Amino acid sequence: MGRPPRMLKPSAADMTEKWKSSDAGELAHEIATFHQGGFPNRCTRQVQISLEGAPKDCETLMDMTKLNPTLLAEMSHITRQLFLQTYLEDIQDLYSEVMKNLTFDNRVTFDSLQKFKHLTVSLAFAAVSEVCQEAFDHPATDFDEYPEVAPDTRPGCWCTLDVAKFTELTAASVALVKHILGTTADGLPDAVEEHVVHVQDKFLYGDI
Repeated sequence: MGRPPRMLKPSAADMTEKWKSSDAGELAHEIATFHQGGFPNRCTRQVQISLEGAPKDCETLMDMTKLNPTLLAEMSHITRQLFLQTYLEDIQDLYSEVMKNLTFDNRVTFDSLQKFKHLTVSLAFAAVSEVCQEAFDHPATDFDEYPEVAPDTRPGCWCTLDVAKFTELTAASVALVKHILGTTADGLPDAVEEHVVHVQDKFLYGDI
């Protein structure tokens, strides 16, 4: 069988080396291309999301999207900026993926909608995630008989989606991410901070 490859330990110089970029976008590129790595290219979006009708008030956007910003509050400023810049592109890419296969009777593929829901759940955008779940629960959605084989891959499954509501809440989510990204201070905007759940004793096991 042979010996396993030898793991090279970082040198003292490697351990003290710091990232050169301070901007979140530039830092992402530096990390991705470190040691001759490649930076991924995004596909061209076939369907663009319009923010023309989205509210501009942060408090209204918070109410619409039902965002729980606790995860964002736990991040450092640079990590949050890096995370949100990527998230901003991802949510628009997946919106395009969902909408490009939209049928005349407002049906979309299960696979694309499932990916979109996973993304929005990851940052706790509850409102648009609930719209996705309503599409999965729609009586016309025909799941295959043996979902345990590949529960997240159903190429022949189509879901009836409330497209207007889906688009409205996606636009509000995108607008809110842009609003938070535009904050120059290290913290979150006041309207977002008010919704953060603060836990005092995170690792208290006295009751066990």
